Amino acid sequence: MSKLWLTGVWLIGVISIAAGQTVDSVSNTKVAVGISTNAYRGDLGQPYDKWTMAVHGSLLFNHQRRLHGGIHLSIGSLTGQANNQKVFNPDTNTPNRYFKSTFFSAHYALAYDIVQRTNFVLYVSQGLGFIRFIPHDQFNRRWQDNFSTRAANETYGNVAAMLPTHIGATYFFPNRFGIGTKVGFYNLLTDYMDNVSQLGSDSGNDNAMQVQFLFFIPATF
Repeated sequence: MSKLWLTGVWLIGVISIAAGQTVDSVSNTKVAVGISTNAYRGDLGQPYDKWTMAVHGSLLFNHQRRLHGGIHLSIGSLTGQANNQKVFNPDTNTPNRYFKSTFFSAHYALAYDIVQRTNFVLYVSQGLGFIRFIPHDQFNRRWQDNFSTRAANETYGNVAAMLPTHIGATYFFPNRFGIGTKVGFYNLLTDYMDNVSQLGSDSGNDNAMQVQFLFFIPATF
């Protein structure tokens, strides 16, 4: 976990440096950095039951416009554990009952300001990007390498597309710095975040819910 947070701090630092040192109160470009709490839904355990942390960095363009875009990077983890009532499809192989996936994601999103005031915006956003994930067991061993936890000849890649959707609100101070929060879903296009698919009881892809807390910095280039 310490390596995860060190990497996250490095990510935020790189984005902040790239944004430059000069602050412009009327800047149209903003850097956003923050943390989030995230919960998984899939084959292991109750939906959105266990919460984990992630760090985030974003570069937002034309932020003064009602419709604007941005690049978003995230590093974090998701976890889940099957309860006693969970019933899996019978098979000679046995699916894992616990996982913790570390992930890195990057996506571009368009945001639309539903409410746009001088110091406050309420917006919705839709993104398109990818997520790289590595499911581990409680001893930090990769589940992807343990073929006995999946059906015969069942393999998968650890990079998948994602379509993140959020609703958020931001308050801006007179100097155009801001604080905000947003809530949404990753909308993963994979069923293997937990290493369980064919032997699982839930149909469809895995997903994750996210609550972000963000700090906005005006930037010039």
